Amino acid sequence: MNQDVSRTKTRVLRFLWGAFPWFIVIILFIFIWILYGNIKEKSARLVEEKKAAIKQEVSIQVVTLTVKPEQFEEKLNLPATIESFENLWVKSQASGQVVSIPVKEGQMVQKGQLVVELDSRDYTSRLERIEANYKLATIEHDRMTELYKKNSAAANEIDKLDAQLKDLAAQMKEAKLALERTKITAPISGRLNEIEAKIGDSMPIDKPVAQILQIGEVKVNVGIPESDVSAIMDLEEADIIIDALDKLKVKGRKFFLSRQPGDMARVYSLELLVDNPDGRILPGMFARVEVVKKVFKDTLVIPLYSVISQGNKSFVYVENNNKAVKRFVELGILNGWMIQVKSGLNTGDKVIIVGHRQLEDGQSVKVIKTVTDASEIL
Repeated sequence: MNQDVSRTKTRVLRFLWGAFPWFIVIILFIFIWILYGNIKEKSARLVEEKKAAIKQEVSIQVVTLTVKPEQFEEKLNLPATIESFENLWVKSQASGQVVSIPVKEGQMVQKGQLVVELDSRDYTSRLERIEANYKLATIEHDRMTELYKKNSAAANEIDKLDAQLKDLAAQMKEAKLALERTKITAPISGRLNEIEAKIGDSMPIDKPVAQILQIGEVKVNVGIPESDVSAIMDLEEADIIIDALDKLKVKGRKFFLSRQPGDMARVYSLELLVDNPDGRILPGMFARVEVVKKVFKDTLVIPLYSVISQGNKSFVYVENNNKAVKRFVELGILNGWMIQVKSGLNTGDKVIIVGHRQLEDGQSVKVIKTVTDASEIL
């Protein structure tokens, strides 16, 4: 009997000893659960106390923008290069030594004005020789004609002289043209940008002698992406900004739009004409072209910097009864530093555009200024 009791006690002790670690784990779990609940409750209480404390603080000073419907443009802003309206290299059409250059680089020249003169002595001698032969052939032709009338000359002799006169006339015309070509003239009016020829140079035919630029009008060349070509099909003019001339803004008239892309990037070439009467705009300058892609007649817009991002959402603060109210918004197109608001705001809402980064939803604010145009605060 005593042995049975002893065995039972032993089994109980063994069971308790084996279950002891599990009791410890269960007790720790219960302790952690209670501790987590207390921490969560205390954290929530602290958040509420912080919000209440914020609301009791001194009101944040803010500037508001009263939003109203206005016209807003979606624009393309593309890089461009400026080219002369005409860029022509004048070439020699005769060979010879350069004897005179009566113009200087940089000056304006008119169409037909002498630019370079070649030695013409050989051409003059050849013309004089041909003219002398032509005169002699004419005399011989007249003499033979008189003899033919008296039946003292054959008809074929007259025919030979007629052919000789025609050949000499053609040679004389060619010699006169060659002589004229020793005086190289400007084929167009423009500014003489560069003179390649030098006094004493032996000039072969087809050698460039001078470059003439027409810059009274200049062309602005801009590449239009394939996705935006339809937006500029009916384009008449566009704004052009030239940074090198203190951000000079001029109007450009549509001149040409290519009907196929110029490279693998699927970019179409658009050329705009710009008046340049004072010659300030120079070929080779860089420019930016602003093309209006779409116009929204009545839409709400706000400064981009007034928008705060929260994950994949955006919101602004609106002032209402001296309180900052968080308002989620759906944004549209961006133009410069202003952005379209498609939903989330109403006409007359006062969007906080200065001081909004320090706010919490429901916080007290003090409006120190209200504007109707965001540029007023710049």
